[in-house]
Amino acid sequence: MENQNKTAVNAGVHASIGFEFQKHCALYFLFEKYDKLKDSKYFICLEHHDDFLFCYQTKDELISSIDSYQAKKSSKEWGLGKDIYELLIKMTNVGLSLHADSMPKVAGYVHKLEFLTNNFIKLSVNGSTKGKKISMTVNETSSSYRFIDLDKEISSKIETEIKKILDKDLEGLKELNNISMSYIDLPKKSQGQKDNLVGMFKRIFEEKVSDSKAAVDTLLLLFRDVENTLNRGNVVKLMDESKRVSCVKINQAIDVITTQKMAYDMWRDEKKEVCKNLEIVITDRSKFESDFNNSFDRFKDYQQVEHQKILSFVRENSFMMNSFNVDIECILELYNMFRNNISSQLSELSIKAAIYAAYIEVREHYENKINNK
Repeated sequence: MENQNKTAVNAGVHASIGFEFQKHCALYFLFEKYDKLKDSKYFICLEHHDDFLFCYQTKDELISSIDSYQAKKSSKEWGLGKDIYELLIKMTNVGLSLHADSMPKVAGYVHKLEFLTNNFIKLSVNGSTKGKKISMTVNETSSSYRFIDLDKEISSKIETEIKKILDKDLEGLKELNNISMSYIDLPKKSQGQKDNLVGMFKRIFEEKVSDSKAAVDTLLLLFRDVENTLNRGNVVKLMDESKRVSCVKINQAIDVITTQKMAYDMWRDEKKEVCKNLEIVITDRSKFESDFNNSFDRFKDYQQVEHQKILSFVRENSFMMNSFNVDIECILELYNMFRNNISSQLSELSIKAAIYAAYIEVREHYENKINNK
């Protein structure tokens, strides 16, 4: 039976208040884990069981493990007290709910429950020896402690206080060993957090991206559709794809972002030859360049039906790239095939620009696929 009563459910638009920090934390961990994630099957859930989840899957889409995050920004230092005890109780209930969730899991499924904050956590208790004080601090130096690695007197104090609050309902205590408390190095203000993410993105992709700020904004937009989505029937289920950002969507967005830089470079180097072969007259070249650049953003927007149609066409005919030695000849052949076989509401100029943009995007993906075989 689902652990419905213990799970905090996203009840609507009001749940988006303060959501910026959670989104920024989710993107922070996406960047931090990117080398591992780029070749993995996973999805991210937002406001679903917990503030956000990284759910790792097998090739058969069974869940192998979950990293669950409770993210809280704070203007003051955390310490042992009612606030942190109630937060830990909430996290143990999340652990119970993840186990109870009906989505198929592997036999050895495990999960981690992590409390994240951008302020220090100071855990202090009076020791059993008179006059002795025991203290452990989570900060930028010691950025994370698992519950099971805490000093025994500190973990015992936490467990005792949690038992007092829970009274007789002690089922969640078994989840304490899955909990960790972590410091995340993000500034207090939202803009500072975004600036930090831009720097992380720039370090990962370096010269492959011309505008790292725009890239971060694009990735944050992936979370927009799910952040205010109601949990269906107020029941939290990992099977609910409306609450996910899939690795497929993330990889496609990053492909577009990195391909766009390559496209700008290619256009700069080859625009005279492209315009000559596609018969773009001098007076139309400015409009063609604008349409070409805008096509990449329209490929990301599934409501742009005409551009989705062109992108799908080029993908379906990517095998043609094996038949040409010169890019522009292949682009011209794709354009002629499209015009002869598929109707479009776009102008001839816009179709040429979109075919050219789609070719560059698909070629990059096609080459990566061949190289990884």
